[in-house]
Amino acid sequence: MNTAGRRAVAALWSIRGVGPMTLHELEKRFGALGELLDKPLATWAPLFEWRTSAAEHVAQVRSLAERADRLERQCKVIGADIVFPGDRAWPDRMDDVGGLPPLLFMHGPGAAAPRRRRVAIVGARSVDPSAERRLFELSAAIAAEGVGVISGAALGCDQAAHRGAMAAGGETWAFLGNALDQIDPPQREICRQLRAAGQTIFSQFPPGARANKSTFTQRNALISAASDAVLVFRAGENSGALHTARDAVAQRRPLLATPADPWNEGALGSNALLQEGARPQVNVEDVLDAVGLTGSLSPREVPKFDANTLTPSARRVYEYLGRGSVDFDSLVAGLSELGAGVVSAALVELEVRGGVQHLGSRRYEKR
Repeated sequence: MNTAGRRAVAALWSIRGVGPMTLHELEKRFGALGELLDKPLATWAPLFEWRTSAAEHVAQVRSLAERADRLERQCKVIGADIVFPGDRAWPDRMDDVGGLPPLLFMHGPGAAAPRRRRVAIVGARSVDPSAERRLFELSAAIAAEGVGVISGAALGCDQAAHRGAMAAGGETWAFLGNALDQIDPPQREICRQLRAAGQTIFSQFPPGARANKSTFTQRNALISAASDAVLVFRAGENSGALHTARDAVAQRRPLLATPADPWNEGALGSNALLQEGARPQVNVEDVLDAVGLTGSLSPREVPKFDANTLTPSARRVYEYLGRGSVDFDSLVAGLSELGAGVVSAALVELEVRGGVQHLGSRRYEKR
């Protein structure tokens, strides 16, 4: 796709109510969309039967070029890139799934690094601390084997998966159900940590788009599509993670679930997946096998923690922790001269180097 085509697609995608089907129908009606870039919409839009949800928003656009200029300015302000299929940063596993967005908004390197296998790990927002720690350790072990971890940056299982991968120095991607500039408070800390650690945050939604129930469902399909396998770690019978499980089946991704006690109401959904044929995940090897990496785990030396090698901000946070656990808000309040963003980045550094442990519920303690 040439530059004009990319700008035209991005402009159309940023109009509320325009989705993949509308773009496909526009191409059938007008041919290459780049040819429409500089034409006033008044000269061609009336020739197309727009969906009701899009018609009123289309009427407010004078030209796609003007809309593309506006979108590019918005992305520049928030430091986001726009990636298309075929770009190095584009998640290439998405190419074999139909009906997905024609572009993604992105913070970070995306898939520009060497190709690797990736597993999506999803689950409930509310999990007990012991389960959250187990998932953190599992994700770290998976990342230590060179497998990328994909999740949705939500509280609970998602954030434990991201943190575990970062603590092992691995790669992790987050797909959001909102625009990159509309991150809700529960996601802000983990998104700051992801960016500070050079990880990637994706969104299909243009700047300004807020989350709702339908946007999370759309996001879940991307989490599955970008992966080589999907693991549902812990999910109740109405958990949104089950949407991702259904997407995995539809997209022909291997589906795993972590067994839990049958009387655990918070695991009714994930246990039901096992009854329906999902692969049980009881160790790291199960995940490696699902993403196509068979064989024994590679031996790895665990580096010894050395506080003298920390950055100044990480050392300051480490010294402040003292004995016992401290919650994130108390750390930020006690280290107000650093600010929340610097404290978040320092905690990621400390987890990666083995200096602190995240206990869940945003509490940390020295190892």
